[in-house]
Amino acid sequence: MNQLLRFRTLTLCTIFTVIAASSIEQLLPNNRREAWDSNSVLAQTAEEQIANQVYQKASPAAVTVQTGTGHGSGFVVSQDGFIITNAHVIKPPPQTQEELENYNNHDFPSVVTVVFADGRKVPADVRGFGKGGLDLAVLKIHTQSKLRTLPLAAAGSAKVGDRVFTLGTPLDRNFKDTFTQGYITRIDKTNGKIQHDAVIMGGNSGGPLLNVQGQVIGVNTSGISGREKLNTGMNFAIPVSQIQSFITAARKGDVALKPTIFERTKAPTVATISLNGQVVNGSLAEGDRTLEKGSLAEGNQTPEKGSFADLYQFQGRAGQQVVIEMTSQKINSFLTLYQLSESSEGTEFKKIAENDDRGPGDFNAQIATTLPEDGIYLIITTSQERGETGNYSLRATANP
Repeated sequence: MNQLLRFRTLTLCTIFTVIAASSIEQLLPNNRREAWDSNSVLAQTAEEQIANQVYQKASPAAVTVQTGTGHGSGFVVSQDGFIITNAHVIKPPPQTQEELENYNNHDFPSVVTVVFADGRKVPADVRGFGKGGLDLAVLKIHTQSKLRTLPLAAAGSAKVGDRVFTLGTPLDRNFKDTFTQGYITRIDKTNGKIQHDAVIMGGNSGGPLLNVQGQVIGVNTSGISGREKLNTGMNFAIPVSQIQSFITAARKGDVALKPTIFERTKAPTVATISLNGQVVNGSLAEGDRTLEKGSLAEGNQTPEKGSFADLYQFQGRAGQQVVIEMTSQKINSFLTLYQLSESSEGTEFKKIAENDDRGPGDFNAQIATTLPEDGIYLIITTSQERGETGNYSLRATANP
């Protein structure tokens, strides 16, 4: 009975709330209600008009860049056919060990296909790349004139909170001329890189980031995706100040003749480490080997695919108690220990242990384990974060 009474009370309260809300609305003068509705519609229409105007202005100058092995985005910056895109659209950096071993930054297409929003396809020469690791490339069309272009915004004009728009070709070539919008969420004070939440995905690289005037404030370059490869709203663009400088240099021919975003600085090797406690100083850097895959194992988050890594080996004995420590102030240290064995199928790797954090709040890594057999063991030093670089110290001790 009490439950029934409570239910009736709740129902009545709900009914009274609806009646009260209706009564309040009825008490409003008709002219005020109409004015409120009219202002709401006008505000919404104004927002839509801005978006539509930006799209209509930018779409004819936004292009898809097809390389034969993939595609990206780009945009026209001069009527005589200069086009800006990302260097990694033309020559992607290595993502696997096999790609790293075969990487040659002189090997890239000299001519690509540019596809406009209306379906026109024209060839474009690859004229050069940004120096010093700048992820920009310039293309040149020869068969077109009086092309529609995108104007560049004033350097430093972009502010956190500004509304922004993107145009590009995410995921598949059939999705060319995809238009999204969002807001600037952060601007890096050290290099001006723009962080925004307008949705971009693979294939958007090289496309323009636009302000409400339809001016280019950046070149979309990268984004952080979640575990399911979904866009997280953390996307990044090269600022217009660097684009302006690059275009000026390109006009003078002062560009790199090969991509500089990835340079192999050293051949991947496997170093030998002793178990006497001697400290070995190492570093993770561009040009190091990269991990081919990352996954969840034994409750620990393994490093992301593409993380840089160094390899060390030692001769171990069954029953040996080994402690391996990796410390760094620059990277989120991660250690993995494997046992190597030879079989008719080749070298096999058996994971013995791995560690990310030595303890609560301690991002250094440590493995303490007992070796199961005599043989060769392999230590992999890496970072949990893809692309993270920095110095580290490694020490291995054994008892007895």
